[in-house]
Amino acid sequence: MPKHQGWIASMLFAALCMQQAQADINGGGSTLPAKLYQTPGVLTAGFAPYLGMDRGRDKAAFLRNDYSLLSSLPSDRNVHWAASESKLKYSEVGDYFSAHHADWGPLIQVPSAATTIAIRFNKAGSAEVDLSTNDLCGIFSGRVNDWRQIKESGRTGPITVIYPNIASGSTELFTRFLNAKCVETGTFAVTTDFASSYSGGLPAGARSANSSEAIMEELYVLDGRITFIGPTYAAATLEGLSDATKVARVNGVSPTPANISDAIATVPVPAVAERRDQNLWVPVFTSQANIDANPGDKSLRPYPASGYPILGFTNMLFSQCYADATQTSQIRSFFYRHYGALVSNDAAIRDNRLARLPAAWKTAVRDAFLTPTSPLSIGNANVCNGIGRPL
Repeated sequence: MPKHQGWIASMLFAALCMQQAQADINGGGSTLPAKLYQTPGVLTAGFAPYLGMDRGRDKAAFLRNDYSLLSSLPSDRNVHWAASESKLKYSEVGDYFSAHHADWGPLIQVPSAATTIAIRFNKAGSAEVDLSTNDLCGIFSGRVNDWRQIKESGRTGPITVIYPNIASGSTELFTRFLNAKCVETGTFAVTTDFASSYSGGLPAGARSANSSEAIMEELYVLDGRITFIGPTYAAATLEGLSDATKVARVNGVSPTPANISDAIATVPVPAVAERRDQNLWVPVFTSQANIDANPGDKSLRPYPASGYPILGFTNMLFSQCYADATQTSQIRSFFYRHYGALVSNDAAIRDNRLARLPAAWKTAVRDAFLTPTSPLSIGNANVCNGIGRPL
């Protein structure tokens, strides 16, 4: 083959590869569910590998279609979906509506799985650690700073808090619990930034890390350290979450999926007439005071009276409309898989220490977003006529 023909062939091949990469269904976000979405078979055909990152940019990357917020590598790729434990705010939905709704279509926000936030620690000792809510509030406010202050822990020595120094949905779930339950000299704000949560400042000697993996590494630098983290990183196996010499119980309960299943089973699905409201698709556990102060928000739920108390949902963001018909079909296939009644991702969800959604919730998602006659159905021709998220 002449040189110029070989050059042309290589350029055509490179262009084809670039086109194929750009045609992938690109997504990423929170690291809490990253290992789930990186499990073979969870993401269906057409999906690019999930990009896990904890920088508080997951929602913004999707809402703005800005791939640079998911990856530091230069790319002109589009963002087709995202994952976060931090639900969409009304302001974010409003900004999207003004900027992109007319061209890209409506948003879809749905829970993917329920999750605990585990309390992982590194302190030598054979006694099982069982933290009360008061202990937990004290540790993360700085009031409790020595292991001897924790009843029957069988341990002594200083406590060092390790926390994420980047915005994360896990932090929002954790600070929401502290905000609802703690009675300290200061107050905890609900936020994705732990360093700014407690009005009295960080606990003395607290150290930070910039990812879930880095937090676990920092935890084991010295004895006596403790952190809050998603269950996938807190233990390598489901059984490991019940090892209270490494993962603390809270009020006598370990952070296993089984210990939140009863609580999430009581959460009602959105009423059919209200399913256009993205807010209602993500329940939020909060204080009774917050519920009373916001009587119009039907997504708010009181923390359960039993079971593991620190819980919430990891969520997914998609568009109802995609410009490419193949991508529309592939995303529908993923929804059929993830929310399936028979074939589903439930085993992978459990293996990654998360809790599957109740059957009623999966049925509601299928009815709303997959039934062809539903006005919310992904790719609905009446809604998506000539518009959609770019290829």
